[in-house]
Amino acid sequence: MKLAFDLRDFKIPVDRLAPQEVFRTRQKDLLSYRFYAARSENLVILCHGIGGDSRYLCSLASAIALAGFAQVVTPDFRCHGASLSASDNIASNQLEVDLEELIIHMKMKMPVKKMTLAGHSLGGGFTLRIAVSDVGQQFTNFVAIAPYLPESFHALTADLGGWISFNSQDEGIKVNYPEAFKTGEEKLSYSADFIRAAVVPEDLLIRLREGNASLSLITGDRDEVVLGARHLEVFEGLAHPLVLAAGLNHLTIVSKPTTARSLFES
Repeated sequence: MKLAFDLRDFKIPVDRLAPQEVFRTRQKDLLSYRFYAARSENLVILCHGIGGDSRYLCSLASAIALAGFAQVVTPDFRCHGASLSASDNIASNQLEVDLEELIIHMKMKMPVKKMTLAGHSLGGGFTLRIAVSDVGQQFTNFVAIAPYLPESFHALTADLGGWISFNSQDEGIKVNYPEAFKTGEEKLSYSADFIRAAVVPEDLLIRLREGNASLSLITGDRDEVVLGARHLEVFEGLAHPLVLAAGLNHLTIVSKPTTARSLFES
């Protein structure tokens, strides 16, 4: 299947890429992240999407930090980064547990005044999941960037940009990464267990209406994977601001960070 977007146009600015760091959770698991320092006691935790890891978020993460909005940590989800080879057959609350472990680790390293949880694609969906969870009470703000939502929300393009495909037998996901761009550090398949641990609950909108989460959402109007216009309908009255960014697609929304960065301004 041909991708609707060309990865040759997507570059990771290695001069701004923070080094990978690791920490061990209280459950003895080794997880990794990247940290972008700033003169701020605010902390943004910025989560990546399917296929890649925290590296591809470096343009946005460094832009937020350099602007002085907040310190930024970009975690690698379990089974990505340093734990790429680990099994992704995980409990439904495992990613939430991992997030709490990361928060503990970061607070032991630095003073934190307030926290924002943000994410792109599957990470954006995970951000929405946390916004209506008990863990979400630790965050002041939430920023969802081109968030992935389950099919029942009718917010996915017909072919998902050729980027991912569903396994009808076990409800897992396959990533259609072009051979020419593979480095051996991509995650090319996801179990149904992992996807269930990351995606939003079906009653997300009801819980957002009943709660008081401070939510911002942005999607590019040229996104090949998710439907930005549908996001405007779904999250009307629930996200402020709710932005359909002109001229940006699923990857340039984070690789050309000027518009998305503004959502993090204090």
